[in-house]
Amino acid sequence: MKFPWMRKLLIGIGVLVLLTGAVLGYLIATFDANAYKGLAVDWMKTHRDRTLVIGGPVKLAVFPRLAVEVSGITLSEKGRADEFLSLDDAALSVSVLPLLRKQVVVDRVSARGLRMNFVRNEKGVANIDDLLASEPAAPTAPEPASAPAGSGPALRLDVNSVKLDDLRVTLRDERAKLAGVLTLKSLNTGRLADQIESPVGLDAQIALTQPALQGELTGSTLLTPDFAAKGVRLRDMQLGWKGRAPGVQAATVSLRGGLAFDGTLGTLRADAVELSGTASLGSLKLADSTLAVERFAYNPDGKELQLSKLRVQLGGTTGGQPLNLSLDWPELSVKSNSLTGSALSGKVRLQGDTAVDASFKTAAPSGSFERIVVPSLETTLSGRSGPRQLSGTLQATLLLHPEQGMLALNDIDTRLRFQGPALQPLAMAIQGKADASSTSAHWALKGQINNNPFHSDGQAILATTPPTLNAKAQFEVLDLNSLLPTATEAASAPPAPAEAKADIPVDLSALRELQGRLDLRIGQFSYRQYRVSDAVAAATLEGGMLRITQLAGKAWNGGFDATAFADARASRVALTGRASGINVNALLKDVAGKDLLEGSGQLALDVETAGASVNEMKSRLKGRAGLQLKDGAIKGIDLAKVLRPAKSVLSGKPSDERHKADSSEKTAFTELSASFAIADGVARNNDLDVKNPLLRLGGDGSLDIGKGRIDYTVRATITSSLKGADGTDLLTLKGLTIPVHLSGPFEAMDWRVEWTSVVTQTLKTDVGTQVRDKLMEKLGLRGPAKSASAASAAGSSAAPAASQPDSRHKLTDQIKGLFK
Repeated sequence: MKFPWMRKLLIGIGVLVLLTGAVLGYLIATFDANAYKGLAVDWMKTHRDRTLVIGGPVKLAVFPRLAVEVSGITLSEKGRADEFLSLDDAALSVSVLPLLRKQVVVDRVSARGLRMNFVRNEKGVANIDDLLASEPAAPTAPEPASAPAGSGPALRLDVNSVKLDDLRVTLRDERAKLAGVLTLKSLNTGRLADQIESPVGLDAQIALTQPALQGELTGSTLLTPDFAAKGVRLRDMQLGWKGRAPGVQAATVSLRGGLAFDGTLGTLRADAVELSGTASLGSLKLADSTLAVERFAYNPDGKELQLSKLRVQLGGTTGGQPLNLSLDWPELSVKSNSLTGSALSGKVRLQGDTAVDASFKTAAPSGSFERIVVPSLETTLSGRSGPRQLSGTLQATLLLHPEQGMLALNDIDTRLRFQGPALQPLAMAIQGKADASSTSAHWALKGQINNNPFHSDGQAILATTPPTLNAKAQFEVLDLNSLLPTATEAASAPPAPAEAKADIPVDLSALRELQGRLDLRIGQFSYRQYRVSDAVAAATLEGGMLRITQLAGKAWNGGFDATAFADARASRVALTGRASGINVNALLKDVAGKDLLEGSGQLALDVETAGASVNEMKSRLKGRAGLQLKDGAIKGIDLAKVLRPAKSVLSGKPSDERHKADSSEKTAFTELSASFAIADGVARNNDLDVKNPLLRLGGDGSLDIGKGRIDYTVRATITSSLKGADGTDLLTLKGLTIPVHLSGPFEAMDWRVEWTSVVTQTLKTDVGTQVRDKLMEKLGLRGPAKSASAASAAGSSAAPAASQPDSRHKLTDQIKGLFK
């Protein structure tokens, strides 16, 4: 050979390759990955203070692919034995040679049976932070001057397939206000590589308690990653959602079309996108509703916005009545300060007992990318509700701010008119402005209601959970009766079911859907039978708890000042307040529909209750109440009139007959005071004090608020002579206490004078002593009547012992004659 050294070199290289291959083959054949399980466990304990358990075998291959398979994995929380993660099995394989070219070529990624707990506090500290933290970098030699930092090919990711099954994450993120469970039932992809389109299939479940979001997301698409732009393109997208969200129930939604997002530039493009489905939003039930756009493009850096053939079609019912809405915006094109486009138009129609027809249109838009002006927004509407008619117009300028994601209505001028038979026409005019974005809304409005001014301003913060509403409003006159059915209309309405009349449910769950503050002031307020002037209400709502810190006004010829509380979590309400100068008869008629008491004075109340219905709340009422009245009357019985026939009653056989209360009868008083202890819906009183020129009333008993019944005994003490119609003075009744028992339902109360106890009482009192002395004198058993003390001192020797039984017998027989 001409070059023997070359031959020897080639032989040497061949021998070296064979030896290297043999060594590598021996290492691969004899490598035991399970021998290194202990190293991984020790490293996790030493460097992360976590307990790692690898229950299954570890399978490892190093060439031509670096592949690892593990199973039975559990990992504890940092510094605690609580489980952070568990994994049934997982596998990963990576090609070795591309790693030398800074390329990650993953053959497959698979995992099954993952369970993980994610926790992050309000400061942003999460229980995975230590796992994501990198080890301190070891000192390295400086790169040669000829090799600038960052030179060389960029890292490239290429994954042949991903298969994930039964992955579940339980999360509690206090900073993001998220709590619940995310379950990935399955995720399958084809090849995931830069600019390579790949099929993706997804089946996931969401069960969040904060916010209340539950449902299932399924679908498929063709996905193209764009690693350089940190973006993604989706084609032939077919996604479906079935579940519920805050304020939305029974939603079934599908999304079709194509989307593209560039994370570096922040651009978004949609092609032939259609969103359709059904959902329930309270009484609004949407069906066969779609939102479609042929093309939408948004480029904030280039200040470009394009919209082509936007159409909205909503169908469904609200309160059981058919509802339809349509909107059409053919074209809008914005490039920096250049804007062209067409007018938009639409219609709204509500059919049924309450019907509304409305149409709206605008002029062609103008402006720039920062501020799109849609002028001359005009809306006309007409409607009816039973015999009532509604008509009106709305004019405003619509402003769109794409960069801020906000729309606004300026120069609002709204005119509404309500009219109906036997109803004063209601004219309303509103001026002002309002704006809204995905995170908040603001308004500042003023106007007149039948020439009575009002104004309101506030904001709604939609980014919080639940949304926050802070509102202020002031009305000179607010008459809600002008919006309520008249007595004639109410009478013509179908009767309510019997069970609805028996009880009324109480549902405070709506308090959980909102939070915020309210400040309301009304000069003259009317609602049904209530009339209040100088009304003030200040309230806060948070966490389902409504706190009314001030509720004051002038009503019933006096004034009141109260605080109140309502808790949706326990369906509990409480009220504490005082009223002074109140006409108690007007108050009872308005609030309770009862005509039981007259007079004016003070009322104090401190009560609370809980329940799911009005009757349950009545039966669980507890607290205290008190009243002090002057110059009034107790209605249903005239005690002075009842006591006038005392002469004839006592002279005959006393009878305790029961009589029905008569609302035309009443017992007048100059002063009345009483306090009540309330428990389990029953108000008990034992300190009644009523004064009038002839009587002094006390008493004790109970008022069952839950059952609407009374069981009370009034004790009338005669303080002055009663003159009957015949003018005869009953001086002998002065000082007697006469019990009157009240019982039965509030609406049909019975009363009974206990005359038999009066006779018994008469014989035991000073009056009885006088009666006895007079009888004994008439019987000739002793001289002129003596005082009780003298008679006691004389002893039984004043008369022969044998005559005492006979005289007592005669006394009993003759007692009636005293009153003849």
